[in-house]
Amino acid sequence: MAMKKETRADEVVLYDYPISYNCQIVRLVLCEKGVPGKTIRVDIGPMMEQFTPNFMRLNPSGQVPVLLHQNKVVTQTLEIMYYLDQHLPGTQLIPLATENRAAMEKWVAMERAFPEADFTYGLVEQGTGKIVARDMERRKKLIEKYMMVNPDLADSYKLKLEAVVDWQMRLRDPDLVDRLVDQIHKMLDELEKQVAGRNFIVTENYTLADVVWTAFLARLEMVGFKRMWSLGARPNIEEYYIRMKQRPSFACAPIHLKSSLWLVIVSAIKVFRLQLSLLLGIGIIALLSVSASF
Repeated sequence: MAMKKETRADEVVLYDYPISYNCQIVRLVLCEKGVPGKTIRVDIGPMMEQFTPNFMRLNPSGQVPVLLHQNKVVTQTLEIMYYLDQHLPGTQLIPLATENRAAMEKWVAMERAFPEADFTYGLVEQGTGKIVARDMERRKKLIEKYMMVNPDLADSYKLKLEAVVDWQMRLRDPDLVDRLVDQIHKMLDELEKQVAGRNFIVTENYTLADVVWTAFLARLEMVGFKRMWSLGARPNIEEYYIRMKQRPSFACAPIHLKSSLWLVIVSAIKVFRLQLSLLLGIGIIALLSVSASF
């Protein structure tokens, strides 16, 4: 069942953002298990609601997704995946056999080790560096502002600020994306061999390994790297990914293959409405002045 705001069930609550990579992974798990619940959107786009005091008190790392279940807060994507499968009813996504579970954990660990945010933002940095630079500066200023007026959260904000500065430095590395592309090729080479003659990555059933790799391939497609397996480049992955996209969970989650530009635009309008109003006012005055001169 889809995670919808209007659902009546409130046992499972997901703090979520539609185009967040890690949120998509958690939503896939929920949809595969058929678990109803409700979502609370945290705008991690231009609004940067993940830095608000209320959310930082919920999750001091200032990240989505966050899961609430029976008064328990689970904050890390990997922990949420395991928690959902171990504590909620529905399809079992972790193999019972020790050998199969170990194999699944190997493939999950491989995907989890890849710095998806570095790759996605690194691509943006290559194309439009000014946007990323301004985004990072806004993050730092907002965190500093919240830290000043919320002394009880000073330690959490300090750690978050350090994480943003470290991220900003990594994104300035001109070779970052090239290295990550090389890493992706190696990962896909292994996956191509693994899924040869298989419906799923580990066993005859869908597991958490298929969850994370479905999201990984979808993210690569979203940022324009589908060529890595399409048109015969890696035929086993191409067939595997087609099967994963045909599963009801893919649409249920939903997995966004293209960044929702409108979602970002609406968020940006809310954040910069004062500046936009000033620009609009200046434009109107300029037009009136021109009209008056004729």
